[in-house]
Amino acid sequence: MDELEFLKQDWKRQEADLPVVSTDSIYEMTHKRSSSLMKWLLYVSIFEFVFWTFLNVLGINAEQIDKFKELHLLEFDIVLTIIQYAVLGFFIYCFYKTYKEVETTSSTRKLMKNILRVRKIVNAYVIYNLAMVILVSIVVFVASAAYDPKFDSLYVIDPDGSKHLPLSIIATFTGFILIFTLVIWLFYKLLYGILLKRLKDNYKKLSKLEMEE
Repeated sequence: MDELEFLKQDWKRQEADLPVVSTDSIYEMTHKRSSSLMKWLLYVSIFEFVFWTFLNVLGINAEQIDKFKELHLLEFDIVLTIIQYAVLGFFIYCFYKTYKEVETTSSTRKLMKNILRVRKIVNAYVIYNLAMVILVSIVVFVASAAYDPKFDSLYVIDPDGSKHLPLSIIATFTGFILIFTLVIWLFYKLLYGILLKRLKDNYKKLSKLEMEE
């Protein structure tokens, strides 16, 4: 019995020697990590902007422009490029604005709100890009089927003289779109997913702090 009491007292002494982390210290660490994560999200979005700009510049040539004209897609491509840069520019601006707010905030509730806002912005941006991939793929396929001479050999002529693409071609195209969309989704999941997961963990920590206050 005396030995048991000795062990209990020893455990209590060990617990007393452990460092006590205050709520303010936990908030400060979480705030610093969240600010750093949002800074990296900003850097990633800027890198993406530079990356797509490089690809667009690399792909512009007389042959490509003539191909777009042949498919009646030149105006569509110009409008789409403007929209893409506008959306990505807005995306970068939102990240920068949220990052600056997080840097200066001292409120747990505001920090949680900003984390949720960033997650919503990223999710909306990814959904937008996936929708654009599907839309552009369909538009290019339809334009190619209508104006590209290479598609003439793929058409099936009906007895009444009308022609249509066989279901196998449409099914192949649909499968290609799904696979390509999945690849883009995996790209964004890798690009932003890790940072968003860490922000989510920070949000959970802040929620606990909010409940304790």
